[in-house]
Amino acid sequence: MAKYNKLAGKHFLVIGGTKGIGRGVVEGAIESGARVTLAGSSDASVGAAVAEVRAAYPGATVAGIACDLSGDAAEQNLEALFAAAGAAAAVDHVALTAADPLVFMGIQDVTADKARAVAHMRMNVPLLVAKVAARHLRPSNECSLTLSTGGIADRPNAGWSLIAFVAAGLQGLARNLALDLKPVRVNAVEPGPVDTPLWDSTGFNAEQKAAAFDNWAKTLPTGQVGQVEDVAEAYLYLAKDKNATGEIVKTRGGANLI
Repeated sequence: MAKYNKLAGKHFLVIGGTKGIGRGVVEGAIESGARVTLAGSSDASVGAAVAEVRAAYPGATVAGIACDLSGDAAEQNLEALFAAAGAAAAVDHVALTAADPLVFMGIQDVTADKARAVAHMRMNVPLLVAKVAARHLRPSNECSLTLSTGGIADRPNAGWSLIAFVAAGLQGLARNLALDLKPVRVNAVEPGPVDTPLWDSTGFNAEQKAAAFDNWAKTLPTGQVGQVEDVAEAYLYLAKDKNATGEIVKTRGGANLI
């Protein structure tokens, strides 16, 4: 019996698995021998992602389910997602990487409506995912939920106060959920700058993005912006380590050192 390949034969549900870091978790889990269900916001995005993954990994056991988390029906939609995923095989691990576009604004531009909008995907949804996961995951430390936060939680930057607020809140949420869901393990991954499609929704044009990435490459100790296939390893590790719960794993390219 394999002692260290703990994902072989397990069922990994990746919410936000159509692209970016979530897509990396999907591919990494498949390479580790897991069954994977990826969830995205629409039938179109899910269908395209599943087709691409099957083309890259012939023979992989992968399914896709659309799950709209954008509105007040998020909890009901999550319940349907977990039920549908679990109908094929019991879900063992959940990674939440789904996110809406980053919003940058000065403190004088913050309004209650803007704060509520940012909080929905980055605070309300993680809490609801945990609530629903607790009803579907086996009560065992062999099961896990991994949330996603960001380096802004530890390293302030002007104009990021609202995002820093929710990122830091996610750290506290992961730690407390580790008690609320025990023995199911709950952790979070804190990436630094990572090259993902999320940057395309920030308003940066190709030139601005290239300039920002070039600047990071010159200043980060690793010499490059984070790559999806590297950051995804943090999620896979947290799923495998039955001794890890209430932890924030940081994969930031040394951004905290500069």
